[in-house]
Amino acid sequence: MPRILLLFIVATFLSACQTTKPDKIEDPYGAFAVGNSFTPIRDTDFSKEMKRNIPNPESTILFIYNHGTSNGGHGQKCYPESIPSYARAIVRQHDNTVIFYLCSQQVSGKKPGEARYFKRSVELELLLERFKRHGITPDRAFLLGHSGGASTTLVAAADIPNSFNGFIVSAPGYGYAYTGESKESDDLAPYYQIWKSTVEQATEKPGLVYSFKGDKIAPPEDLNFMKEMSNITLLVQTPEDCGISDFHGYPWSRCFREKETPKIWQYIQQRISAAQNQVSNNTN
Repeated sequence: MPRILLLFIVATFLSACQTTKPDKIEDPYGAFAVGNSFTPIRDTDFSKEMKRNIPNPESTILFIYNHGTSNGGHGQKCYPESIPSYARAIVRQHDNTVIFYLCSQQVSGKKPGEARYFKRSVELELLLERFKRHGITPDRAFLLGHSGGASTTLVAAADIPNSFNGFIVSAPGYGYAYTGESKESDDLAPYYQIWKSTVEQATEKPGLVYSFKGDKIAPPEDLNFMKEMSNITLLVQTPEDCGISDFHGYPWSRCFREKETPKIWQYIQQRISAAQNQVSNNTN
């Protein structure tokens, strides 16, 4: 596809998201994870639950977890096991942390690859604005995501980099759309190129991107372009034999949790320190 035409399509998708952005978001559907507790948010007042689960926003580190493409919405019960085990370990180990599991209403499009990732980026922007009004500043907000939720997070990193401090994602991609080894390749490939061109613009915030050899849903080959992005730490891993038969689900394994959680927490602390130093330098 000629680059000029590709850029035109990307601009069309992005402008569509911007022009259709609603003035406010409906009460989000999802769940709060704090310590060992897990509170589903369905038809309850989100503002009240936000205040109850985050009583001290000025000292809280917030994670918003973005699920994969096929689940979410009002049919999703938001069980704690739906969150990768490393993320649940973080909120269990650190009192000043909370996860909001966003059960996105933008789950899939009517056509293969429809701009769901862009729509969910808008949803994230409005959600982050609500947490900011509650008192959680962008320097203490981080995005987590897996599979389609990882792809969404990377779009958000391009669209709204000033709304959060960093991201940790696993298994993003378009399922062999680029390598041509899927029966849906012909339908998905154009959308993969749009997504890829958008993610290449996500250069303002450092982030961790995990990918797993043998993952048949989001193969590492989909992410080769990230090797040229200096702000992204691309970690292509060979999953260990750790009770997980589907390599796409490796972030739920004990091996991943034990080895990667300390590294992820170190990255978070480094990002917060960098933001605080920047504020200090700007005031001097």
